[in-house]
Parts: sequence; structure tokens; C-alpha cells
Amino acid sequence: MRNIKSGKIVVKIGTNVVTSNNGMLDLNVMQSLVEQIARIKAKGKDVLVITSGAIGAGMKELELSSRPKDVVMQQVCAAIGQGILMSTYHSFFSRHGVKVSQILLTYDVFKNRKTYKNLLNSLNRLLKLGVVPIINENDPISIDEIGHSFGDNDNLSALIAVKMKADLLVILTDVEGLYNKEPTQKNAVLIKEVTDAAKVGRKVSGMSNGLGTGGIKTKLMAAKTATEAGAFVVIANGKTSNILLKIVNNENVGTVFYPK
Repeated sequence: MRNIKSGKIVVKIGTNVVTSNNGMLDLNVMQSLVEQIARIKAKGKDVLVITSGAIGAGMKELELSSRPKDVVMQQVCAAIGQGILMSTYHSFFSRHGVKVSQILLTYDVFKNRKTYKNLLNSLNRLLKLGVVPIINENDPISIDEIGHSFGDNDNLSALIAVKMKADLLVILTDVEGLYNKEPTQKNAVLIKEVTDAAKVGRKVSGMSNGLGTGGIKTKLMAAKTATEAGAFVVIANGKTSNILLKIVNNENVGTVFYPK
């Protein structure tokens, strides 16, 4: 049985979790994750959500059949889809009596001490009020190529976990966790526990499982950042039934990275 501290939790919901194979929002998965977060909050824990999915929501609104390749069109989809994404979260959370807030960030926020302190003050006050902050990269105005500044929100989730002194960072993706080789390869083995994220990262840095814009490399970088600051990190399949409840209940799911 694991013994993961989880008083304050950052949950990162990746692109391939919150969307279906056609790139559109997967409402069933979203509804399930929201219900789990509401149940976790009812136990007196603080939860912050880092979510992708704005582009997928915008694609559906524009009736696009596939994700656009040019950055400007991706930004247009994100601008249209962000409101839809938040409206969907608001609708699902309100069924459980949970209030939510939207926070859109660019990397520059963390470079400026004043804006960084303002962000922390806002997040802490929201948590004190029982509100779930829902955070995403501000893609429509990002000066970097979409997804690259934060790596499909992997790096963003680690930064938030560190700055907010979270006990646990959960990175939800569409595979069971970290494998010793490409998950699709024969005899690939799930690594259940990692004591040194940096050491493992050097071994598998060349792997790429096509997850969103991040892949395994940015997830390992996020795990390294968060564990070095004293947080537990779990990488797990966001589409597994009750995955968040299982993690909080210390069940043996996904890959756990222990803090240094």
C-alpha cells in the first residue's frame, strides 16, 4: 500500500484524456473526473485543475473534422473553445455544488515577481473560498508555438504544484503510466515506482508516445521539477474508472514518483 500525501492536489488533465479520438471533447470522461474531484474535495482536500481541451472544443464549434496544422488556426480554435470548455466544467461541477474559476496563463507570469505573487494570492484565496481553480495556457495570445511553452500543460502543472506547495501532482494521460519502452512495443513493462525522476528521464528521454504536444519527455521533466520540490507525482490513465479516487486512496495504479 502506498502512502501518498494528498492534502493539496494538482490534477493535470491532458489533451488525450479530455478529448476523444476525433479531437472533440469527451463529455463522459470530463463528467467522471469532475465527480471524482468533487468527492475528493468533500474529504477536505484542496484541488487545482490544469486542463487542456480548448482547441478540441473550438474544432467542434467550427465543425472541423481534424486538428488544424497552422498555429493561427489552432489559436482561433482555442479562443472559441476556451469558453465552451469552461462552460462544460462549470455545468458538471455545479451539479455537485462546487464553484469554479478560470485562470489563463502564459510563461511570462512566472518571470515577473509581481504577477507571480498576484497569481499565488488569487489561487490561495480561491482555495480558501472552496473554489476549484481551472487553469490553462492562454493559447490565443501565447507568443510561443502552441503547446510548446508549457508542453501540453505538463510543465505548467509542475510549476503550479511547486509554487502552491502541493503534496501531490497527478498527470492524467491516455496510457497507464511510465513504461520501460514504448507502450505499444511487445514486452513493454509498466514501471510502478520511481525514486529518481531525473535518472529515469535520462534513460527514456528519446521516447515519444504522441501524447498531445507533450509526450513522455515533458511529463518526466514535470515529475522531476515537482519531486525535487517535495511533492509526490503520479502519472496515470485518466480514462480508467475512478482513477483519481484510486490514487488518493493509495491504490497501486499508474506510476508514482517519490519526492526527494
